[in-house]
Amino acid sequence: MKKRIKLLSMLTAMIILCVSQITVVAHEKVEQNDSIVEVSKEQIDIKSISQNGISTLADPSLGVCELGIGIAKNGIGVEFSTRSTQIASEIGCKDIVLQEKTLLGWKDITIRDHYNYDTDDYAGAVVYLKAEVGKTYRVYCTHYAIIDEVEYTLYNITDSIVYN
Repeated sequence: MKKRIKLLSMLTAMIILCVSQITVVAHEKVEQNDSIVEVSKEQIDIKSISQNGISTLADPSLGVCELGIGIAKNGIGVEFSTRSTQIASEIGCKDIVLQEKTLLGWKDITIRDHYNYDTDDYAGAVVYLKAEVGKTYRVYCTHYAIIDEVEYTLYNITDSIVYN
């Protein structure tokens, strides 16, 4: 009888482990010089773009902010732009993360922050050179502007695309 209970308990535990959803996220910090290079926006064929903006009557604020992901001739291209309603002492994108889909979740590939000083807009683009054919990618970031020592932020994420 004890053997049956033990066997039944083990089977129940195995079924729960097999049926339950497990989310695992791997993190890989990639150095800028290693596998990500800056390019002009014209070199990327954007497949997924996300546009966000803060539409308030308050001034100052962020304007239209864009984040795009696409195919470049040598990898996955990421394009980003941030606009503000006034001149910002610092403006750009931070916490930029390219994600690669794996069997166990999304693997993070960190891209360094990109920004400019004393302007009302910033635009840039990078290419991830180690992209693998058939893999799925997406990107997210935080657009920000520092105006009169106040930081305005906006989170943005794209849909996923398959690199081919």
